[in-house]
Amino acid sequence: MDDMVKQPILSVTEFPWVGDPANPKTKEEYAYKLGQMVAQQRSLLDDESIEMIWNGGAGPSKNPYKPDIEKLNRTKQGVFGIFTAIEPEDLPLYRRLLPVNMSMPERPVLSLVNLDYNQPNPITRYREGMVYLKGVGADGEEAWYVHSVPVETWLMLVVGHDWGFRKDLYDMTVTPQKSTVMQRDGDLYMSLELTDTLCPADTEWLIPQEHCGGHNNIAVIYPRNPDVMLRFGWTGRGVALEENKKMVKISVNPSLDWAGLVRDGTIAPGYYQRYTIDGGDAYIKKVRSK
Repeated sequence: MDDMVKQPILSVTEFPWVGDPANPKTKEEYAYKLGQMVAQQRSLLDDESIEMIWNGGAGPSKNPYKPDIEKLNRTKQGVFGIFTAIEPEDLPLYRRLLPVNMSMPERPVLSLVNLDYNQPNPITRYREGMVYLKGVGADGEEAWYVHSVPVETWLMLVVGHDWGFRKDLYDMTVTPQKSTVMQRDGDLYMSLELTDTLCPADTEWLIPQEHCGGHNNIAVIYPRNPDVMLRFGWTGRGVALEENKKMVKISVNPSLDWAGLVRDGTIAPGYYQRYTIDGGDAYIKKVRSK
């Protein structure tokens, strides 16, 4: 037994039943890969000498990823979902929901997103929602604070919690017309539904497309060091593969702590989009409280 304990922990590429870490064949392989990723990221996040983490610790890329747009369109791959955003009803509530590490932006915005991470491998495919509040970090830059994240699986919940994403388990459906998040007791959490009404042109600023509805430049508070805000993003650009800009009907369970930001019966600017990321590097920036 002592000999087993003294053996070094194998990396994911060395573990005997993991053949292709980038394309796991079983849920066990995927869980092991994510566990290794969490352990590596935790060591980088806890290292006080590191301020920026590029591409999961690999450093800036010399050959940025270039998507095969033709293949993505032919196979209908690419993340897709419904995005919408509003100026919040209750500004004092908005301030209370922002963490102390962030200040109010010049124009507060609540962004709601429900996505299907439409990947070719069914083992890695999952659905996820996000409730974002625009705020300003201690570095003076705006970011989308992730207030809550509905997910479908325990695996995604555990990975997210380690970094500070406030995830809980829900049942989700995401289609080009409507996305619905249901609580496990059968009650509605929220739904986003495209209407037949086109979006006014003067609302483009609400959900900037280069941020994919706020899905780029997002921020959480690191639970292992609450004085640090983690800003996640990428330096490439979002590319719409399919898009349908329409007003979106928002339905929210009134018992939620953020429900007061949305007036009952709200119809807001938004869109359905299937997208990919063209080039650039993924990063995590540590923003320390001043």
